[in-house]
Amino acid sequence: MWYDKFLSIYRAGISHEFVLYFNIRDVVDNYRNIERYLYEEFIKQRNFSIVAFYDISKGLTFLDAGMEREFNKITSNEAVGLKNALPSRLFPYIDIALKNTKMMLFIDHTEKIIPNGDVASMSMEERIALIWLCEWSNNAKISSVGSTIVMLANTIAEINSEIFRSSYRVEPILVELPDEEARKEYINYLIKDNNIKMDIGVDEFAKLSSGLSKKAIKDIKLKAEAEDVAISFEFIKEKKHSVLQKEYGDVLEFIYPEISFEDIGGMERAKKYLLKNIVDPIKKGDLRRVPMGILLCGPSGTGKTLLVNALAKSSGFNCVKIDMSRILGQYVGESEKNFKKCLLGAQSQQPVIVFVDEIDTAFRRGESGDNGVSRNIFSEFLQFTSNTNNRGKVVFIAATNRPDLLDPALKRAGRFDKKIPILLPEEDERAEIFRIMIKKYGFETDIEDFTPFAAKTENYTGAEIETVVRKAYEIANEDDIDGCILTVDILEEAISRCKPSTQQVEFMTKLAIRECDDKDLLPEKYRELLDNRADLDSAL
Repeated sequence: MWYDKFLSIYRAGISHEFVLYFNIRDVVDNYRNIERYLYEEFIKQRNFSIVAFYDISKGLTFLDAGMEREFNKITSNEAVGLKNALPSRLFPYIDIALKNTKMMLFIDHTEKIIPNGDVASMSMEERIALIWLCEWSNNAKISSVGSTIVMLANTIAEINSEIFRSSYRVEPILVELPDEEARKEYINYLIKDNNIKMDIGVDEFAKLSSGLSKKAIKDIKLKAEAEDVAISFEFIKEKKHSVLQKEYGDVLEFIYPEISFEDIGGMERAKKYLLKNIVDPIKKGDLRRVPMGILLCGPSGTGKTLLVNALAKSSGFNCVKIDMSRILGQYVGESEKNFKKCLLGAQSQQPVIVFVDEIDTAFRRGESGDNGVSRNIFSEFLQFTSNTNNRGKVVFIAATNRPDLLDPALKRAGRFDKKIPILLPEEDERAEIFRIMIKKYGFETDIEDFTPFAAKTENYTGAEIETVVRKAYEIANEDDIDGCILTVDILEEAISRCKPSTQQVEFMTKLAIRECDDKDLLPEKYRELLDNRADLDSAL
């Protein structure tokens, strides 16, 4: 819990100035907000003379009138008319109080006082506030009298990064969203005195509400009561999507898949691996088996994205996609801020699958002319994907047809440490894909065995087989006859008209094989190539 970290740092004397960020507007337990929680659990036991609150809209306020009188006395009544003044006029008096009595100062909306960005672009007022906040963290007198400063912010990325330099002693502390156990406890608290209608149990409600704050969970309960409906899977899903879309929709794409492993043909080795090493271990709580990240390699159209969607559906885990077009902004610091919010939003959904398509183009170490934005985002991504605390909670899956273009730092053990080749389907897999595609579109057919068509579509990707099936339906309807059936002749004609068009399939296949680190994930015919990497390298 964030409070344990806060208390540990305070007791150790490491710092007396903190930034609490992210889920700061939520209730900490079942009813207390952060300020009240800190007052009852921390302040009351330590005899603070003054407890004050500051934000630029309300100015400086106090817990009670006696504390305000004490502040005025210490500052010789010179700040009496300055409680609503800007930091440049008010902070010098707060400085006097911090140094001369044991004072607890809460500063809310810190990002509005010292916004992120280049210091040179800050206003004079913002620079003055930044200097005060930085200097307070190092002031020995403030520390000796026991004064404490707690700044609050929605996201750390919006605060000027200067304050977190190692030369200052400001400690950032993440206030996380409630975990499943905390959500379960809170739901029981909400329903204990109400006869609220529920079509699901508390345990399922707690699981479905992952990624939500306690306030959002309470809103679901209140909306169900207002609409006089039972809390159900669909009701929670609808309300949850609305909350998450509002909170993170600008930086994350939420995936709600409709297909499972049974709905995609082939890729049996990959499916088996994902079930045994991701889905089952996470559900059983054995996170040691779960890789930090998975890299899907193979030619375009072989079903890499489809596999991720099916994994999300089959596992029941949350799934989000990082889309760099949503991240990159036009203003200084905006892209980095968006990316931090993106990662934090993804982390809040745990257990969650985070998908990055075409990762070779999404993340690069840096290019000239982008003011270091690419380098900063790349560095942040490396740090996040190597954090072992996320193992089995945030599962990164990336797809690429050009793994040779990936930065080696991404592919090392401890990041995307499992490489799974997604190659052209084998003959039996192609037959299955024909059957599934016809079923997917609801086309009528009198064909029972698709093996002959699989034999005629060697080197076709799954996407190209789908094109063949759709072409067959076009041919069947050329005479505008309703209820057309896909016959053998029609499907053969479609195959003759649709030839494989994927470029560089052989090259991309060899790249995927070279990247593979587990023979069990390769078809038999490719395993010898993996034994002769030197020959494979020379062929490329």
